[in-house]
Amino acid sequence: MKLLIMFLAIQRVVSFLFISLVIIGITGCEDDAQQTSQFEEQQPNYAIVKPVPQNLQQGMPETKPVEMLSVADPTPPEQWLLSLYQLNPDIEPARDKGYYRNLLTIIQTSVHEQPRVIANRTVQITRQLQEMGIEANEDQILEDFAEHFQTVSGRYVYGELCANYSNLRQQKLTHKQAMQKLFELL
Repeated sequence: MKLLIMFLAIQRVVSFLFISLVIIGITGCEDDAQQTSQFEEQQPNYAIVKPVPQNLQQGMPETKPVEMLSVADPTPPEQWLLSLYQLNPDIEPARDKGYYRNLLTIIQTSVHEQPRVIANRTVQITRQLQEMGIEANEDQILEDFAEHFQTVSGRYVYGELCANYSNLRQQKLTHKQAMQKLFELL
């Protein structure tokens, strides 16, 4: 008899615990549903961007020149620089990829960056200076960096040198003065 009473008591406790766990589980699910709906309400709404209608596309440029040579782009940096050069009205017809490959190789021996990064930084700094109304030419920058690197020893961070060159140009120094000052400080 004692065993039966003890069994019934244990059964009541187990039933009570089971019912409690079911209630806790159900109320917990409701909290998750509330939290999920609150999260969904906090997400911003985005407008769908529609393409420019055909009648408004007149006057838009056919292609936009590439501002940076991405890592995924298989175009060699010397080919990209040559294509940018060929956009100029007065070009030397004899200039080829070898010209840029030679400049990038000379510069690469004195800096930590690869030719793709050197080309990108040079074009980037040129565009930034031009947007500020300062005359800049990526070919001249590459030529002068290659020339000056042959007179110094050590390895440098090309991006840092370009930033310093830009700062000097913004101080109203000419290209030649900025290059001379930059390499005096090395």
